[in-house]
Amino acid sequence: MSTEVAAVVAAVNEARGWVTALLVAALLGAVAAAQADDAAVQEQADDGAVAAPADQLAAASGGAAIENRVALPPSLRKFERKMAGDMREIESEAAVWLDQNYMTGNWWGWRNRLNDWGIIPSATYVPDILGNPFGGEIHKVRYVHDIGVDLVLDFQRMLGWEGSHFHVSMSSRSGNNLSDDIGNVFTVAQSCCQVTTRLVTLAWEQSLLEHRLNIRAGRIATGDDFLTDRLYWLYVNNGFDANPLSVQINVPFFAYPNAAWGGRVRVRPLRPLYLAAGIYDANPAITRNSEHGVDFSIHSNDPILLVFEAGYEPEHHIEGGLPGHYKVGGYYYTGRLRRFGTPPESNLPQNFEYGSGGYYFLVDQMVFREEGYQGLWPFFTLVFAPNKAINTFPFFSSAGLTYEGLIPGRDEDVSIVGVVYGGFSADLRRAQAGSPSGQQDFETVIEWSYIIALAPWLHIQPDFQYIIKPGGTGNIPDSFVLGAQFAINI
Repeated sequence: MSTEVAAVVAAVNEARGWVTALLVAALLGAVAAAQADDAAVQEQADDGAVAAPADQLAAASGGAAIENRVALPPSLRKFERKMAGDMREIESEAAVWLDQNYMTGNWWGWRNRLNDWGIIPSATYVPDILGNPFGGEIHKVRYVHDIGVDLVLDFQRMLGWEGSHFHVSMSSRSGNNLSDDIGNVFTVAQSCCQVTTRLVTLAWEQSLLEHRLNIRAGRIATGDDFLTDRLYWLYVNNGFDANPLSVQINVPFFAYPNAAWGGRVRVRPLRPLYLAAGIYDANPAITRNSEHGVDFSIHSNDPILLVFEAGYEPEHHIEGGLPGHYKVGGYYYTGRLRRFGTPPESNLPQNFEYGSGGYYFLVDQMVFREEGYQGLWPFFTLVFAPNKAINTFPFFSSAGLTYEGLIPGRDEDVSIVGVVYGGFSADLRRAQAGSPSGQQDFETVIEWSYIIALAPWLHIQPDFQYIIKPGGTGNIPDSFVLGAQFAINI
C-alpha cells in the first residue's frame, strides 16, 4: 500500500473513530448497560434484519474500534457513570451500533418479529447540502432533504400467498433548490424538487411461474420500473439520478416522488432475458404539490403513457461472467403538447400536436472485478425524442464510471465520475430568436463524488459538479458546485 493511500485510509478511520465517540456517548450512553446485557439478542437481530429498499444504503463492513486513549469531551462526562467508566464497553457498543443495518437498531428484537410476520417498515433521511462558490446567476448555499417512509406487507409470510406483497410509501421534502439560483436545467440536488409531503406508492406486486412472470399494479412511479439503473442512484445530480431527466421534461413520465395509477408486466422467457410493458395515467395535474399525492381521480379523457423495455443480463447464463445490463426501450404519450413558437394564449388546433414518443438505450457492464460487486463498472445512456417541434430535449446522453472498493481497506466505499449532456431542440432555438434571454443550445454537467460508508446505515458523499452552459444559452457563467449528501437508514 502506498504512503498516500495509507494516509487516506488512516484519516478516514480516525474520523470514523471520533464520530463514533461523540455519537455513541450522546445517543447510547443512557442505554449502554442494558444493551450490553442484551448483546446476544442484538447480534441475532443484526444478522436477521431486512435491509431498507434503498440502493445507496447497501451493507458495509464493520467499523474501526475506538481506542482506549480516546477520552470523553468535558460536556459529556456526566454520562461517565452510566458508561461504567470503561472505554472498552463503549467499543463494544460502537461495534454493535456501526455494524447494524439501521440507525435505531432492531428495536429489542421487534423489527425481526415484524419481519417474520411479514410487516417490513423502513425510513430514510437523505439531505443535500450544496453551494456554488462561483458561476451561476447567484452564489448560495442551499439545504434540501427527502424523508422516505416505506411499509411492505409480505403476503407470503403473512398468508402463505407465494410471491405476493403490498407496498405503501410516502415522501416528505423541504428546503431550497440551488439550481434556481444557478439558472441551470439539470438540477444539482437529488431531493431538489416537489417540496411537500405526499403519498408515493400504493401498489400490489405478484410473482408467478417461479418468478418468470411479475405483475405490479396500483399507484406507482413509471421510473421505478423503466429507464433506470442501480448505478444512476449513486449520483447527486438529477440528470443522472434514478432516470434520465430529459424524458421527464419532454412528457409526463413520473418518477419518485411522483406516482400515478398504472400497471406493469414483466416476463422472462429465458433467465438472462426479460420483456416489460407498462401503462400509466399521465395527467400532469395529479402531481401538483397541492394534491399531496392523494388525487386518486381517473378521467376518461386523461392522457396515458405507454412504455416498453427489453433487457439482457449476461451474468445469468455465462459461467463466471461479469454482471451487466443491456436495455432497449421506448415510450409513447397520447396527450396534447404545444408546438414551439406558437402564442401561449392561442388554442388553435394547428398550434398543438397529439402524441409524442421516444426510445432509449441503456448499458452498464462491469469490466473488472476484485470480488463480489467490488470493481470497475462503467455505463452509458442514449435517449432520443425525434419530434423537435414539441420535445425540449430531442437528444440526451450520459456516461460514467463507478468503482466500489477503490481504496484498499475501504471495500464498501464507491468512487464515481460521470457526465450528462442534453441538446435543446432546434425548433425551440428558432422560436427563441431575438429573445433577451438567449437561445438554448445545450447544457452539460460533470460530476465527481465519493461515497463513504461509515456504517451500513450511514453514508456520507462529498460531491463536486461543474456545469457547462447553465440553462443552455451561454448567458450564465459556468458554475462550480460543491457540497455533500448524507444518507441515513433510520
